[in-house]
Amino acid sequence: MKKYLLIASIMLVGTICSMAEEPSSGSSIRLTVGVVDNPTHSQGGYPRSPINPPSASLDDHTFYINGEHSGYTLYLIDNSCDEPDVVYQVVIPAGVNAVVLPATLSGTYELQLHNGGAFYFYTAIEL
Repeated sequence: MKKYLLIASIMLVGTICSMAEEPSSGSSIRLTVGVVDNPTHSQGGYPRSPINPPSASLDDHTFYINGEHSGYTLYLIDNSCDEPDVVYQVVIPAGVNAVVLPATLSGTYELQLHNGGAFYFYTAIEL
């Protein structure tokens, strides 16, 4: 009976811990994985494990990355013209979880996070 109660309590604690989410500010945004188009890389296979994008949110003009990361370059791209136009770019060092985007920008942009690898993360945002 003691073993049963011990196992049940461990499972309960594990369930509660897995349901806990990191606190975030603003509205949550869903990032999608993209593949960097680089002709100099060899065409090896894709990784066998899924690539998990970071958890992120946007509160007015403040972009938050929830949790730890190794650093990214953030791009805001205007796709309203014939050619995509990078309107803002900033390096987000490891350990920095908030970036204030320029208040002069308004409209819909594609936000991209690059970490220098073969993959990047992107989403559309409204400022």
